[in-house]
Amino acid sequence: MDQDEKQLWKLAGRYGAVGLEMGLSVAFGLYAGQWLDGKFGTDPWMKIVLGVVGFGAAVKAVYDAVKRYKVDMSD
Repeated sequence: MDQDEKQLWKLAGRYGAVGLEMGLSVAFGLYAGQWLDGKFGTDPWMKIVLGVVGFGAAVKAVYDAVKRYKVDMSD
């Protein structure tokens, strides 16, 4: 494997993980919110709040990936 191909795989791994990070952020927020709703009887408020927090984390992951991409492409 030559150096360009290694760099391509490295970039694919870095930016391909963003989709996984997005999905896990939202899923974890919803799951934790559902658990807390069951524990404290606040249905559906914790699920909504933590779902929004998870969505915010997903948006931040995309934002960070775009910033890293700009830095990688400027080198």
